[in-house]
Amino acid sequence: MSKKVIDVSSYQGVVNWYKVKASGIEGAILKVIRKDLNPDKQFENNWKGCENAGVPIVGVYNYSYATTLDKARADAKKVLSILAGRRAKVWLDVEDTCQKGLGITLIRIIQAYQEIIEKAGLEFGVYTGLSFYNSYIKPWAGYLTCRFWIARYPSSAAMPVDKLPSVIKQPVIKHNLEGWQYSGKGKVPGISGNVDMNLWYGEIMSTPEVPKNNPYSAPDKILKLKPIRMRGDDVGWVQYHLIRLGFLPDKNKKGKSNIDKVFGSVTKAAVMAAQAHYGISVDGIVGTMTVYVLRYN
Repeated sequence: MSKKVIDVSSYQGVVNWYKVKASGIEGAILKVIRKDLNPDKQFENNWKGCENAGVPIVGVYNYSYATTLDKARADAKKVLSILAGRRAKVWLDVEDTCQKGLGITLIRIIQAYQEIIEKAGLEFGVYTGLSFYNSYIKPWAGYLTCRFWIARYPSSAAMPVDKLPSVIKQPVIKHNLEGWQYSGKGKVPGISGNVDMNLWYGEIMSTPEVPKNNPYSAPDKILKLKPIRMRGDDVGWVQYHLIRLGFLPDKNKKGKSNIDKVFGSVTKAAVMAAQAHYGISVDGIVGTMTVYVLRYN
């Protein structure tokens, strides 16, 4: 079954990844490098934001201006330098006008870039538009064995998270199709303006687990702890993480543990402090985004 994935760059500005996660987005691909070979201005923020909110990082992408093998190799090495040991699939975005007249040289450029990435132990793939693929890659399809992520937009209308494209518009290519970018006008909570939307057919890593040293089980369902004096292990789970993150003292004024499994006024105040700190709605209710904040920070 496909999953909903977005790809982002500095164009999206500061992203609220907790809201993105809560909206149903199941993964993200991050722009890693700019034309000047410096990191994308939001790359580090986006990487950390995804990790904190539990959004799987499906990969990173490099919009390519390479017209020679040496340039491709240098760009690949720079991407590895920016990743600095972090593991992510690297997508080479080949679609620029400067690459249209290269013929078989474009294939050699892709291969040269791929060799550097794979020698570093990372997976590699190619992103491009369907028209570019058919015109400049398909004639030499047999030379490439990597997976592809293809853009094809069936509609120019805005696409909310819960709207999917018609499957009959899915790109048909000679290679394995790992992802289909079906819109550049996605509307996703937590992101101002448009964002690219994708259906993802490849494997996506699971979200991080709850820290194993929490003595209380994570709630089976998203909590909605409204009533003061609610009791139980779910409240203990919340209190544990509030203490771990520094929003609730480990002991009360009488020297007893603040993990008392009672959702009282002190716990509610700590919840509100955490919500304010992480930039989510300050209502004292442990709802979807508050659970993600406590779970993954």
